[in-house]
Amino acid sequence: MLNQLFPNGETLFFPCPTTITKGMPVLIGTMPGVAVDNYNATLGGCQFCLEGVYALTVIAQSTQSPVSGLTLRPGDELFASGSLDATTNITSGLTIDKTRGNAPFGNYVGTTTITAGVTTTTCAVKIQNSVSRD
Repeated sequence: MLNQLFPNGETLFFPCPTTITKGMPVLIGTMPGVAVDNYNATLGGCQFCLEGVYALTVIAQSTQSPVSGLTLRPGDELFASGSLDATTNITSGLTIDKTRGNAPFGNYVGTTTITAGVTTTTCAVKIQNSVSRD
């Protein structure tokens, strides 16, 4: 392709906060991603995967008032909230759950139901392909 910069864009480098570590889920603007490596001080960032299925910490709940446990079933949409670093536009320290008011992150693709209120540290999450919802 004449104007193609990368063949697929599955893994890309972004500037990020120094606190980013390998395997950490983040939002890059509105794009969900998972850090491939730790923050590199020489480069000022690291590589992030923007596609795939990852074992992440997820809470079967919604924090919309009132906070309530919600059963997590295969295919359910997941949302994320955390702390935004305004300099890099990276949101980290994510809470991933079923709170619809938060940023879309992906879908639960496990094969079993997760009981309402339970925190699972190895939840199978398929990252949502980033599309603006204007």
